[in-house]
Amino acid sequence: MRNLSSIEVPQLEKPQVSMVETANTKMLTATSLVKYFYRGTVNEVLALDHVDLKVDSGQFVCIIGSNGAGKSTLMGCVSGYSPPDHGSTVLDGRDITMWPEYRRSKLIGRVFQDPLAGTCASMTIEENMALAFRRGRRRGFRSGVTKNERELFRASLAKLDLGLDSRLTDQVGLLSGGQRQSITLLMATLIKPKLLLLDEHTASLDPKTAELIMKMTKQLVEEERITTLMITHNMQQAITYGHRLIMLHHGRVILDFDQETKSKLTVTDLLQHFHEVAKNGADSISDRMVLG
Repeated sequence: MRNLSSIEVPQLEKPQVSMVETANTKMLTATSLVKYFYRGTVNEVLALDHVDLKVDSGQFVCIIGSNGAGKSTLMGCVSGYSPPDHGSTVLDGRDITMWPEYRRSKLIGRVFQDPLAGTCASMTIEENMALAFRRGRRRGFRSGVTKNERELFRASLAKLDLGLDSRLTDQVGLLSGGQRQSITLLMATLIKPKLLLLDEHTASLDPKTAELIMKMTKQLVEEERITTLMITHNMQQAITYGHRLIMLHHGRVILDFDQETKSKLTVTDLLQHFHEVAKNGADSISDRMVLG
């Protein structure tokens, strides 16, 4: 990585979201979330079964579980993409349960598993970043990207050491999956969100690129103290990163480890804990299901 100490980042004022700050240290409180799919049919699925989750401000939480455990459904309920059938969600002291997804996007940054999902392929790098930078602000007739914005984007991209700071006018569709995911992560945090949602954001990348994205994630989250939920099927990744580890199974939280406890875990330990908690279930849980 290049020495970043000499990079001068323009002092460009970032738009602020109008919110009432509270003394409560809980950034996210989800209470008794219930979510059905195909309800009332023979294919009915209970995806979330009265899930309660409280996350402190600045906490980095890793979420693991077998396929169909409810991980992405939980994230969908929090983001507003898939509202729950029952329960409530409070973010930074505001009840956002009835907020539509577009309104929550002012407060929530999100990075998806598919690198193609977070950007517009036909737009340039700087145009994509400008849209993210202006999130939550009124938009009128003005130049597409201002000079000050361009310099801010260039300085931010330079930190990736991927050469993207010299390619601001390239279409995003010309980039590799790893480059697109790097830009998506920057876009999600360009204006510090109240909550960052990472939905298996390294799963589609090769191991080397996935490691780069995780290092970048760790740096951004720690430096900005961004409250973060990260879904991963990589159990070593879940143990290594973050302050807390929770496991879902059949739409319920079955394990919840704090940082001190999870720092002492191995993948073998985690599998054993999972089997012990889930063994009373009706189904048989295989290591392959857990490891994804």
